[in-house]
Amino acid sequence: MKKSKQDSFWGGIVRSMGIVFGDIGTSPIYTLTVVFALTPRTPESVLGILSLVVWTMIILVTAEYAWLAMSLSYKGQGGEIMLREILTKTLKPGRKLAFGGFLAIIGVSLLLGDGVITPAISIMSAVEGILLVPGLEDLRLEFLILIAVTIAVGLFAVQSRGTDKVARVFGPVMLVWFLCLALTGLASVVTMPGIFKAVNPYYAFKFLTENGLAGFFVLSEVILCATGGEALYANMGHLGKKPILHAWYFVFAALLINYMGQGVFASD
Repeated sequence: MKKSKQDSFWGGIVRSMGIVFGDIGTSPIYTLTVVFALTPRTPESVLGILSLVVWTMIILVTAEYAWLAMSLSYKGQGGEIMLREILTKTLKPGRKLAFGGFLAIIGVSLLLGDGVITPAISIMSAVEGILLVPGLEDLRLEFLILIAVTIAVGLFAVQSRGTDKVARVFGPVMLVWFLCLALTGLASVVTMPGIFKAVNPYYAFKFLTENGLAGFFVLSEVILCATGGEALYANMGHLGKKPILHAWYFVFAALLINYMGQGVFASD
């Protein structure tokens, strides 16, 4: 019985990776690429941007979603509709309740919008990596789009078979992915351990104060590192709270190390 519980514990973590952390797990592919496309890569800016990334994940994903939002549930379910059900019991019928329903509609709309655009960005960003393969640098954009569309259609076709089956298939794949993120990041970090100074929020505040309005535009791009963070709360009904939380701590560590490794690369 004890072994069964242990297997269930680790099984829940692996399944969580398969259906909850796909979006945020692919954000390292494009987040810093987008940010540094518009920001000069100086030692100070690298530390500042990495600090913004770290604290965005801590505040937005860990504190807001993992700790705050996931403490609110309705019959074990999460999501905007469930929040409305909770508010229905505390608010009297009238404008406040109607406003709560309006906010729920906006929340669901934003979630649907994210569900449409995020897979496209993530898959296309991954497919563009083909251009880095020697001999394939001249592939036409149309061909890359066709590959991305084929992958997206295939994934949605598999998803129709049920969340649990998808989790069992993609869970081990995502586990390997996060291990690769951690190991590749660690390979760079060992050459410059001082990059972990970026965990200090001082560098984030310094970057924002020194860059003024431009710094806040950069912050609007840094938010990409938290893409898919809302899935922690929205998927509570599929897996439960504890497996998702336990999985997030591992995922957060892997993402942190990888972003730091990218920061070392950007500093060269």
